[in-house]
Amino acid sequence: MIDGEPFLVTCPINLFTTVTVSDEFAGHIGLGWKAEAMLTKTLEYLECAAFDFGIALESELPVGKGMASSSADIAAVGKAAALALGADLTAEEIAALAAAIEPTDGVFYEGIVAMNPINGKILSRYALPEYKIAVFDFGGEVNTLDFNRQSNYNLTKLPSTFDLNMATASALANQSILNKPQLEGIIKLAKSMGALGVNVAHTGTVIGVIFAEDTEQAYIKRCTSMLTKTFNHIKFIAAVKLIGGGFCVNHD
Repeated sequence: MIDGEPFLVTCPINLFTTVTVSDEFAGHIGLGWKAEAMLTKTLEYLECAAFDFGIALESELPVGKGMASSSADIAAVGKAAALALGADLTAEEIAALAAAIEPTDGVFYEGIVAMNPINGKILSRYALPEYKIAVFDFGGEVNTLDFNRQSNYNLTKLPSTFDLNMATASALANQSILNKPQLEGIIKLAKSMGALGVNVAHTGTVIGVIFAEDTEQAYIKRCTSMLTKTFNHIKFIAAVKLIGGGFCVNHD
């Protein structure tokens, strides 16, 4: 919270949602209700009565883990549908439409941002290295619409730069709201192996152990093995990289 206003700092990674719009197939394929809601809102916003295309969605992001899968789906559908109709939506327009469906992550914004998930407005922008991140899952799923939370990590103002000590502090502050068993021990062991810090899905089940961008993948693999052997209630699910958020558009 920042002076009573909720915020989150995005952590876009190199796992993607892909939406294909074409007149070579029909129907809606792979769209959940939130993505369908975004399609409807996009058509209404663009004052378009019909969408005479097939639309298909595929995602590399696991569902219910707090990895912004819904936000990625919603944003990708809005962007793709608008482009197919000869229009475009800015990240700010997508944020407003997405926030009307559910509290949104800001992965559709370029770079790394702090934003209000309720209204989609940017509060600050940050430049961070392309850290390598080992993602672990504590199991289960969290429904972000059902999960009513209040942050106990309060700031009087946003810092001009965001560092991994803040990410780790925020992860620990979230323990009283959505506990991740033995998180403190996991952080201690990870840091002893050279990790720079951790972040967590504040409304999800995953944790990211963050390494410098020049860390060898073989070393990260050894670290993940040690963590899962020591804490057998967590499961390693992906080795990813921090990247800038936003869209990649292909008109083929």
